Amino acid sequence: MVNQTGMNSGEGKGRSASQPTVFGSHPGLFTPADDDAPKSDLAVLLLNPWGIEEMCTRRFYRILAERFAEVGVASLRFDYPGTVNSLDETSAERGLSVWSEVTGKAAEELKMLSGARNLVFIGQGIGASLALMQAHFEPSVAAIALLAPVLKGRAYLRELSLFSRLIDDGLGIKQELRDSAPGSIAGLRMPRAVAEDLKAVDLNGLEIAIKPHIFMAERPGLEADTTFRDRLQAAGCHLRATPFAGYDALVSNPLNQEIPEALIDELIEWLQSLPRGQSTLPAKTPSPIASVRAGAIRETGVRFGPNDRLYGVLCEPTGHSIGVTAVILTTAYDHAAGWACSSVALARELASVGVSSLRFDSAGVGDSPPVAARRKQVLYDETQIADVGMARDYVDSLGISERALLIGRCSGAYVAFRSVLADPRWDACMIVNPVAFRWRFKGLPKTLKAYMRNALDMETVRRLWAGDVDLTAVTKNISIRLVDRMAGGLSPVFAPAKPITQLTGHVHRDFQALANRGTPLSIIYTEGDEGQEMFRVNFGDAGEKLSAYPNVQLHLFPDADHNLTPLPARERMIELTKLQALALGNRCHEQRAAHG
Repeated sequence: MVNQTGMNSGEGKGRSASQPTVFGSHPGLFTPADDDAPKSDLAVLLLNPWGIEEMCTRRFYRILAERFAEVGVASLRFDYPGTVNSLDETSAERGLSVWSEVTGKAAEELKMLSGARNLVFIGQGIGASLALMQAHFEPSVAAIALLAPVLKGRAYLRELSLFSRLIDDGLGIKQELRDSAPGSIAGLRMPRAVAEDLKAVDLNGLEIAIKPHIFMAERPGLEADTTFRDRLQAAGCHLRATPFAGYDALVSNPLNQEIPEALIDELIEWLQSLPRGQSTLPAKTPSPIASVRAGAIRETGVRFGPNDRLYGVLCEPTGHSIGVTAVILTTAYDHAAGWACSSVALARELASVGVSSLRFDSAGVGDSPPVAARRKQVLYDETQIADVGMARDYVDSLGISERALLIGRCSGAYVAFRSVLADPRWDACMIVNPVAFRWRFKGLPKTLKAYMRNALDMETVRRLWAGDVDLTAVTKNISIRLVDRMAGGLSPVFAPAKPITQLTGHVHRDFQALANRGTPLSIIYTEGDEGQEMFRVNFGDAGEKLSAYPNVQLHLFPDADHNLTPLPARERMIELTKLQALALGNRCHEQRAAHG
């Protein structure tokens, strides 16, 4: 278990979320320079990597944008067609050229919004490759930052395939349920034509006709990066090279990722060292409504809460509405698009049956700035309940629905359950793989079996020596798991069993409160999920004690992991959610009919 006791201090303090904007049919997030910062004729366009790397860099990019704003530099970030929140799915089948084309449009939008005459392209992974290739067509590009660039597309696709297998192995995905399409990883499928075009990408063969200022962050120990750095130097570029300290900790696991603070400081220093003037052009005011429409779906980037500090995407049907809105929560490590873009797919499928939805980032997650004095890692942090309340307030203010459904997975499931208990305005709740219904662990616990397995792992020993493991938390969680395991057979008067029996009593009172309200609660577990360990303590090995609550439905999904990575599991979850939402819509209709 990684130490996660730090509190937020300066990062994003008091900030609004970035301004949603639309250029053509493409959504983006614009961060203007701070009002009290010196004016600059530079602005930064941030170019995404792909897949898990994109998920891991979402918060990193948001922090970069905020730090740039502090030194007077505006920025824009966006999603390529066929990825994340982009509604433009079909044009991605034209290949990598479409990503480059949209990058050019984003560059023009950034110049208009910021008034800057000169741009800096900053990209990571495939985003870095696009930055260098696109710079040849953008005369306003003054500098480029290449963060762990993809140098050869074929080698990159092989690396993705290997990493994908490692992830699937770690998640326990059955071989027949794995997606082996080129570029696919963790349930995310790269557009076929993009993957095909990537095979031809080779930055070593790219003619460097322009001589921009270049910042290059090299992956430690990778000879190919060193060779490419030397090539840039020989081509006469104004080069600043540095090791990408913390690269693996940033991109290897979104659950335990660490932001590379030292690299951010170096980027800021480099950015401030670039030649720049003070004169700027008149800036365009962003549109107050940033909506994109595709078929029967309209999506709008929105900000809400105090100081507009929370960012989300409102997805609405353009035709008939059944009067129901779903609010879809993130976990603490995947942003509002969801693992494998599951929240995006869910929102759009709900819109197809007349259900609106809001998917949003809690404070400190993804594109929403943190709140000072909250923990940096907000896993199972009940302070998030306040954010959920703000989301409900926002949905109510729109007046688009009579009923609201709250949905969460993993830590989002816990926050959803606690939020429905705290706020009777919610009409139904659906939770996927909740680890617990009341929290008493420290950090994120593992099962006893996992603790025993890790105790024999040399990597665990190394992390212990390095101080990267919170030994106090591990000891506490193992003790709790042991008492949990024994509590069912121990007398209620046996002292060590009292806390767990009392906790189970509290959980049942929570469930009874929802039953008394008549609030439908759907619980989904994937078979064998570690969250069932606590569920069995509360409700019995087969969940038999749930029979006391007629408002609760339990669903067990076979052949899936904790994140619902295999597509069939995600599709089944979507169908269950549609049924829940339609049932709420029918209740609305019946009540309206009863009142004439």
